Amino acid sequence: CPYKGRTTGYWSVKVGDTTYEDLAWSYDFPTRHLLPIAGLICFYDERVDVTIDGVPQERPATHFA
Repeated sequence: CPYKGRTTGYWSVKVGDTTYEDLAWSYDFPTRHLLPIAGLICFYDERVDVTIDGVPQERPATHFA
């Protein structure tokens, strides 16, 4: 993302016999305004189960799903 910066790594996750490619990534070199996100792991909400305070969240329906 040109707004957030450049990433140098993506991670895939294997669950059983299924591999989910490029499910997570981090911005090792974020833009100046977003330096606090450096090294944090990012996920597509559309591709993972998200739970907040014990409440499962609905997956958004976007082109990333």
